[in-house]
Amino acid sequence: MEKNKQTPIFNDTIVLRLKSRPIKLPLFKSLIVLSESEARINSKLPYFDIFYLNKLNNYKIIIKQLKKLNRKNIGIEIKLRDIRSCNSDDVGKWVKSIKEINKFCKLNDNQLIISSGAEMNYETISGNTFESLLSIFEIEPIKYWRELEKWIDIKSGVYSGAS
Repeated sequence: MEKNKQTPIFNDTIVLRLKSRPIKLPLFKSLIVLSESEARINSKLPYFDIFYLNKLNNYKIIIKQLKKLNRKNIGIEIKLRDIRSCNSDDVGKWVKSIKEINKFCKLNDNQLIISSGAEMNYETISGNTFESLLSIFEIEPIKYWRELEKWIDIKSGVYSGAS
């Protein structure tokens, strides 16, 4: 494909995580991530693709607030890195929370995004381990990966309207 001024050529293997909408369209797919700690959820919330839940002790309140926004196709991200330092009781609460968040996503046309959250090489998780965790969360791995890939393809190319 030939590059011209009107149609950027996207690199399909990279997705950039941005904190705000870019002024100029990047040459890579990009998604805007809003962290729970960065904003209060209300009708004046800026445009975002992914809402990162980093504290699951108040996830029910966050889900209610996201539902009130009435935005479809939002990604709700949970990073496994946040679970690593938990004791066994807290891990059990995370598992229960992730199951409930997954139900919410299915019922409201949103996408659950579970990521390793790795910032260092030693924090990465093998594919087999990740798929075992998905099974613990009662999420079918093959279906999860298909739905996530479809969601990323749809979201990463759309920046003209709001979610």
